[in-house]
Amino acid sequence: RQLPAMNKIVKGGIASAAVGLAFLATTRQAKAKENKSQPKSAIVIGGGIIGISTAFQLARRGVQVTVVESNSSISSVASYKNGAILCQSMAASWASATVIAKNPGELKTMKVGLNAWLDPNFYKWAAWFWWNSLVPGLASYNHESQRQLAWYSLRCMEEEMAEMGDEVEMNKTAVETIKLFHDQGEMDDFLASDQANFWKEKGYEFSPLSVKECLELEPTLASPSEASGGLDNHDLVGGVRCSVDSSGDIYTYTCNLAKVAEKLGVTILCDKQVRKLEAMEGAVTGVTLDSGEQLTADVFVIAAGVASPQLGRQVGVNLPVYPLKGHMATVRPREGRAPLTRNIYSPKHGLVSPLSPDSLRIAGMVEAVGFDYTVEPDKGQMVMEKMEGLFEAGYMDMDRAEYHSCLRPVCGDDVAIIGQTHLDNLYVNTGHGSKGWTFSWGSAMLLAQIIMKEQPGIESQRFSP
Repeated sequence: RQLPAMNKIVKGGIASAAVGLAFLATTRQAKAKENKSQPKSAIVIGGGIIGISTAFQLARRGVQVTVVESNSSISSVASYKNGAILCQSMAASWASATVIAKNPGELKTMKVGLNAWLDPNFYKWAAWFWWNSLVPGLASYNHESQRQLAWYSLRCMEEEMAEMGDEVEMNKTAVETIKLFHDQGEMDDFLASDQANFWKEKGYEFSPLSVKECLELEPTLASPSEASGGLDNHDLVGGVRCSVDSSGDIYTYTCNLAKVAEKLGVTILCDKQVRKLEAMEGAVTGVTLDSGEQLTADVFVIAAGVASPQLGRQVGVNLPVYPLKGHMATVRPREGRAPLTRNIYSPKHGLVSPLSPDSLRIAGMVEAVGFDYTVEPDKGQMVMEKMEGLFEAGYMDMDRAEYHSCLRPVCGDDVAIIGQTHLDNLYVNTGHGSKGWTFSWGSAMLLAQIIMKEQPGIESQRFSP
């Protein structure tokens, strides 16, 4: 009578052992799969604000990161000097027929140089740009993508600053942005726009300002009755203010973040040109440098700004990004004049941002001139002279201005490309255009979340390659 019971015990023991072994095997497989999906090493191509930010976020997650930068130092091209503004409230896609029609400046007067006319890639980019500008619904979708990334990046920036403080110092200066209007109808339309409603819902409402209030907030602005410069303020009708924005020095920040990243184990290789990306069986196997040296890693990130499309093409990845050139002037107020405390954007005059203790960074102009990296002081001077009439007569010490020019990587829909390509271990973070500084925090965080299989902080499909 005990044999059947013993038989059950034996059978039960065997069954239990089988279940246990199956569970153990499943657990090991799950762990192996998890380990495989969690990269231990990464190569980030590009040492600008986007590449360094991406390396930092991956290093915080325990990834051993190597940054490969073609120039002799990091943050030396578009991340060396830019417009300085952190422009969350102004986030919108350039690829919009409405934006182009209503903006009297940059895009409407964009110069296309011979280098671009002779470049087939410019025509491909332009076709994608106009497709997104004209097809109903696309511009609105792209505007919303810009706003979502701006909001997410703002949150990431604030968290980083609260945690790290002076380690990531950036000379944050402007207290907010004032956008000026020279047409009452345009001002009314803006206050009722999706852009204004978006930031109102986030707690950063645009406040309308009369001309008097604009001048009280920034007394250095020229009044409508004052003739100053070639483009004066005679038709100024008012403005709007938004406290979400600020300004800072992109070069200072990028260099400080790089130091923090190096403490986390990031290796930064400068003066190293990537000659070729090697791929096999649906994955990148390594990169070959001009020196012949080969580097390998579990994952690879293209964050090389305007050089990103050429790298992508080597392995069959299409990145519709093209360089658009901008020009900057850094100038000081004349001795005894009050400093500017806010970013000022006037579609008529351009954009100016303060940098402590007493500098003004003026940015403007859009040119498609191919890969012309030349710094052109004469064009920087034109940008500054256009801004002259915004201020009271003689405000800027224009004789002592410094100039810079850079190429901005603009995607055909003017929405950044962030995510995984069709190759299993190749990712991209590029195409931010004029807003790379503003979007850098959110872009790096989002890509790190995608690479590490974390829950993305925003809708990642909006930015997928």
